[in-house]
Amino acid sequence: MTEQPNDDSASLSVSVDPEMRHGIYANFLVVSHTAHEFTLDFCQSLPGAETSMDVVARLKIAPTMVGRVLEALSENLAVYENRFGSVPHVG
Repeated sequence: MTEQPNDDSASLSVSVDPEMRHGIYANFLVVSHTAHEFTLDFCQSLPGAETSMDVVARLKIAPTMVGRVLEALSENLAVYENRFGSVPHVG
């Protein structure tokens, strides 16, 4: 990933390796943390096997990134809902 200085005229260029281009499907997320990092385990739960989940991707991020991730997700969810309609929120 290439990031330029943080100002209004800056742009961000992100490259994705061909192996990752199609992504990995996850339908469950487990979040844990220590004093130094947050761990996001993206999992696949198969129908009928709700007690067993395979982690398909694990991300570790610094606590200083958590607010940025939440903000980015919130902004993108708002854009999505404006275009496609409300997403039911569980919880």
